[in-house]
Amino acid sequence: MSEKTPSAPPRKPVRMCVRCGHITDTPVLVGEVHQNSGPGWNVYACPECAPHFPPPPDVLDLLQGGGGHTS
Repeated sequence: MSEKTPSAPPRKPVRMCVRCGHITDTPVLVGEVHQNSGPGWNVYACPECAPHFPPPPDVLDLLQGGGGHTS
């Protein structure tokens, strides 16, 4: 007998805007920080500040461009 227990509603994502510092429950991903060792993290902005950031580059575009390396 497996009865489903009522689940709690999903939590809203709450993040701090990297530009203005306000807390927002509608964060927009504006960047990623990569680490040489360990996990990186995402950078978020509020919807009002997000247009001030360039769009994140597509990884496949970076790979096709060669990243400045010559073969």
